[in-house]
Amino acid sequence: MVTGLILLDSFSKEPLYMQLYRHFKSEIEQNKCNAGDKLPSIRWLANNLSVSKITVEKAYQQLVSEGYVSSRSRSRYVVNKLEEAAIRPYTALVSKEYEPFGQRNVRYDFASGEMDSDGFDFSLWKRYINKAFLDKNRLMGYGNSKGEEELRREIVNYIRSRGVYCHREQIVVGPGVQNLLNILCSILQVEHNSIAFEEPGFTNGRRVWADWGFTIVPVRMRQDGIDTDELIRSGVKLVYLTPSHQFPTGYVMPIGKRTRLLKWAQQTGAVIIEDDYDSEFRYFGRPIPALKGLDNEGSVVYLGSFSKVIPPSIRLSYMVLPDQLRERYEQNSPLYNQAVSTIEQLALAQYMADGQLERQIRRLRKLYCEKQLLFMETIKRIFGSRADVKGTGSGLHIVLTVKSALSPREMFLKAMEQGCRIAPIQNYYLAAVPENLPQVILYFSKIPSGEMETAIKLLKDAWF
Repeated sequence: MVTGLILLDSFSKEPLYMQLYRHFKSEIEQNKCNAGDKLPSIRWLANNLSVSKITVEKAYQQLVSEGYVSSRSRSRYVVNKLEEAAIRPYTALVSKEYEPFGQRNVRYDFASGEMDSDGFDFSLWKRYINKAFLDKNRLMGYGNSKGEEELRREIVNYIRSRGVYCHREQIVVGPGVQNLLNILCSILQVEHNSIAFEEPGFTNGRRVWADWGFTIVPVRMRQDGIDTDELIRSGVKLVYLTPSHQFPTGYVMPIGKRTRLLKWAQQTGAVIIEDDYDSEFRYFGRPIPALKGLDNEGSVVYLGSFSKVIPPSIRLSYMVLPDQLRERYEQNSPLYNQAVSTIEQLALAQYMADGQLERQIRRLRKLYCEKQLLFMETIKRIFGSRADVKGTGSGLHIVLTVKSALSPREMFLKAMEQGCRIAPIQNYYLAAVPENLPQVILYFSKIPSGEMETAIKLLKDAWF
């Protein structure tokens, strides 16, 4: 295993992940490790260095993107074989003025699905926070491990619009989907050691399961959703899906395939994890019902998040556990302390009860619908025949196919030179990426409407 003495300076202006990246890069370039050597696991290294897993992940991502290491199953990273001539001093590759993954030079972040800066009324939210402070006795304890009862009751009412009917004891609140996935991993590892994911799919979600030792099985996407034949042949009895707006392709799974998946799960005892991450933002036609709404046998775990409708800094997500998994959770509930602030839970519960969340969603839906139309029209006008844009009338991003000979990595670097951060779609593949024209994911939610033309022109200048 590649380690060596790792010294991180928490007082340095250089981010910790860059310090960690430099350490491993130096070890590899100085031949202190051999091709095929394994890097420490993300969890092990984070614990031993007393840093977050995100810090280690970002360092490893940088090493992967530059070709120093490869990512393998179970979240293992392995040193690649390097040609001697390719090894040059670090200063010749990256200057202090240019850090590819740094935020210092990013003017327009097309890789982020964060909210529009005018998309939330913080003064209103502050009033609800102040109301939550009135019940001081309530705030002196750790709170319910599942989440405050008022909030779970409001969530039950809220998700009925998605066709999901449940009782509040099935709801578990958490600070983000990844935190809830850690709970799911602990519950499901008793019966499962592998999980299927859409290919391409939710990269951060895959990492959580890999950290728990699950084998990740990528299953190709079709235009009507995950390839069910390939899924069935894999023999895996646990699958992670985004059926109502697949990420990142935007495909919607039709009713016929949903019914077939549920029948497969019922016949085999499989568990389907449905991530309904941005269901609020369908701009044309009726919302697509959740897969969970068709589940009569308790085969589906439903995941939802408020991070697209209220700022993600207010860390609030939730899941709906089928009764058999709920009982297993409750047996181990002393292990799951609630990690979401009681104050924010109570504030959100009252915010929802007063109808403020519905108003907020209506405002955002109108705002983002207008922004998506403007975004796509501007791209078509500026790029012309040099790119094809695909939007689905929902969500906060589009997929852009660029008619260029540049590699995805070159496109990323050239965009960064222009102050634009983009996300090549190859980043969301676990296995081999199909050989076709480069595709990038572009979020429009964070780009100011008045600056869209400027931002898109920068991308065109970068690539052409």
